[in-house]
Amino acid sequence: MKKISLLFTVLMLSSMAFAQGKYGADSSKCVRNLSLYRDYYKQKSYDDAYKFWKIVYTICPASSERMYVDGANLVEYKLKKATTDEAKKAYVDSLKMVYDQRIANFGKEGYVLGRKGTDMLKYDQENIEEVYATLKKSIDLEGKGSGPGAIVSAMNASVLMEKKEKHDAAEVVAMFGTLSDILAANIAKYEGQKNGEYYLKAQEAVENIAGPYLNCDILVKMANDNYEKNKENADWMERTANLLDRKGCIDAPIFYTIAKTMHASNPSAVSAEKMGVMSLKNKKYQDAVNYFKQAIELAQDDKKMADYYIELAQAYSSMGSYSAARQNARKAAELRPGDGLPYIMIGDMIAGSSSACDFDDACKKKALYWLATDYYQRAKSVDPSMADKANAKIATYKPYYPTKEECFFLGIKEGDTVEIGCWIGESTTARF
Repeated sequence: MKKISLLFTVLMLSSMAFAQGKYGADSSKCVRNLSLYRDYYKQKSYDDAYKFWKIVYTICPASSERMYVDGANLVEYKLKKATTDEAKKAYVDSLKMVYDQRIANFGKEGYVLGRKGTDMLKYDQENIEEVYATLKKSIDLEGKGSGPGAIVSAMNASVLMEKKEKHDAAEVVAMFGTLSDILAANIAKYEGQKNGEYYLKAQEAVENIAGPYLNCDILVKMANDNYEKNKENADWMERTANLLDRKGCIDAPIFYTIAKTMHASNPSAVSAEKMGVMSLKNKKYQDAVNYFKQAIELAQDDKKMADYYIELAQAYSSMGSYSAARQNARKAAELRPGDGLPYIMIGDMIAGSSSACDFDDACKKKALYWLATDYYQRAKSVDPSMADKANAKIATYKPYYPTKEECFFLGIKEGDTVEIGCWIGESTTARF
């Protein structure tokens, strides 16, 4: 019994010592101010919350990890309200100290450095080398566990370093490669989940930020340098092929190598699409049609399938099969109703058929420009981002509209419905 009693006493004393360590020498003052700051924080009375939070931060820094999360927000609030450069600098220093103290008391160094670096990027860019070092260390420590915010911030910091001549473009590209690998791993890991959407948005942001540094010379070199060690890595192959494609680097032999390897080892919608792109580039139109059809069969989401229908329409259009091209462009429009590109494509095919179709009079021959304009109008009505492109095409073809004199002998007047034959088989409204 004495042994049990002694053990109980030791445990109680250890617990009290731990509690005292957590809440500091004056635990009642710590707990009281914790409660006060939290109450004011919940009420969004941030000036009052800050006063009590600062006491907690000073006298019992190990009392609560949540205190550091709220504290960063409170210091940032004060920073935004500061009116002098001196005060702003002081709050920036305080903000950095909050993150450092959090690491000292609760660890999670890589994650917290990511948050710290992101805030430094907003408020301390004159110290870009420190910002970059902080974010790079976060990425190095967290690896594939890096959050999307830290990843985008690291890419931004790397570009700013180059702009301020602190490192060269090769280092920007190297950072891009590192971050792309991390993003790819997380996109695959969280496919179909909310987190996956965040990483997809981060990937788009990273590619946009690094875009000016990713010319074909650099991308092709990266692909060549990394192909051998990644040729069995499906994520790397797909990401690299997509990037080369988007940047217009499909003439490079490495693009052909990657596309062929992907399709031979593991046929997928992506590999079929890349083979189609390559065939289209080489004017092997029937091959391109077959590959794009295969991509459509293998596609698992409507957004990608719409892209493949657009490419299939391009292949059919290139071989002069306009009716089939229009059919597939319409399928793309059904899958993605807010996209104006399918209507631009159909308008272009109609406008380009003036010489291909054997019309027996000038009015009917030129009436197809009215119909092409109908499609351009439709494009910008469903997709305002297409307005400039559509308006430019309308302006190009408007001078070629039929005149009243040309349509007089057919009895066609303003507002009449005009049937257009050939492969088109549609009607439009006369306008002079």
